Amino acid sequence: MSYIGKEPQYTAFPSKFFNGDGTAMTVTLDYSPPNEAALLVFVDGVRQDTSAYSIVGYDLTFSGTVPSGTANVQVVHLGIAVDVGVPGDSTISIDKLGTNFYTNEITISETRTLPINYQSLSAGPVTVTGTITVPTGSTWTVV
Repeated sequence: MSYIGKEPQYTAFPSKFFNGDGTAMTVTLDYSPPNEAALLVFVDGVRQDTSAYSIVGYDLTFSGTVPSGTANVQVVHLGIAVDVGVPGDSTISIDKLGTNFYTNEITISETRTLPINYQSLSAGPVTVTGTITVPTGSTWTVV
């Protein structure tokens, strides 16, 4: 499949452990998830329902008391956004756009017959000194 820009990147599911403190604690995450379902949260190895915590920005707040313990709270991020960047001005050439991007000559001097049941497009202005045949069921548009 062709892409404009870089190929999609894949990433791991970052995981971080926290120490429970016996309160309805708040922990600060390394990433800001879009919603509660973008995380897997475990307390003492038991997966927590999304109703057991809330997310505001980078902060995850538990709605109930979290048992005290060392590294007994684990948060796993699902689907971290991967920044593929923005191409700089004038950095994309025709070769980088793949085979579905074409250029056309300003003057069409040869004989061309379009395939049946195809749509064709030329960027104008175009001068035709040859012959263009557009069969029934096909369209040639100059824009």
